[in-house]
Amino acid sequence: MRFLVVGQWQGSASSRAMRLADGAAAVAADLPRSATTTIDVPAGAGDRLDTAVARYTSVLAVSGSVAEESAVATEPVLVIGGDGSAVLGASVLVGPDTAVVRLSGSSGYRALNRAQPVAAETAALRLLVDRPADLFPGLPVVPAGSVVIAGTRGTEGAEAAALDRAGIAHLDVDAATPDALADAVQRTGADQVFVHVDLDVLDPSEVDGLLEPVPFGLDGAALVALLQAATAGRRLVGAALTGFAPVDPDRAVDDLGVILRIVGALSTAARAS
Repeated sequence: MRFLVVGQWQGSASSRAMRLADGAAAVAADLPRSATTTIDVPAGAGDRLDTAVARYTSVLAVSGSVAEESAVATEPVLVIGGDGSAVLGASVLVGPDTAVVRLSGSSGYRALNRAQPVAAETAALRLLVDRPADLFPGLPVVPAGSVVIAGTRGTEGAEAAALDRAGIAHLDVDAATPDALADAVQRTGADQVFVHVDLDVLDPSEVDGLLEPVPFGLDGAALVALLQAATAGRRLVGAALTGFAPVDPDRAVDDLGVILRIVGALSTAARAS
């Protein structure tokens, strides 16, 4: 597997977003150096340029770099974020026969409105499947019918209704069983899969380093079971792991056990492809 370390923080809405760069670096320290590339992230916040995306220029620059590295990789790519919009550039790996599985505590489907710019990670899925043509030029648009979301908690009614209108399958945390996820992926008709794991899908008791912890999430074993269900019998073309924001290096070490278990499950799926 090829690892792209993307310490992007500009897509986050949190005032503590810089911790995401530290989280990416902490995970990178346990990855094989020969298989790891670090993507340069702008030092500044960036400008929205009258778009609906806050800090758009920085998020755009990073997505372009991720896309370039992903496009030339000869192995499945695992993006290590950074905030959840670090996944955008890896969309170049998503072909017509690829399901996109998002395992996250949030849908990432916030509406885009120029009058009220949103943080890119809150609309990361919307930017993949339903964005204005002038945003992120050069990146493919992912068909909504190829997307499955699982593990969400507290999705607002308007956001859930928008997912239904788009035809995006979504399973909240109580419904996100391996069988249910496998069935949803099967219904996409895809032979390949791209998986995005945002660590907020986990319960805060599993991972301390979360910017916005929400209770009643998955435990590590349940998440690994979902990864296995999503990838069984399909080629894993790529993946992303985002949202690690440790308070300090010592507490980061405490979280790395479960995080590296997720990395291991994705690497195993890549080898089996």
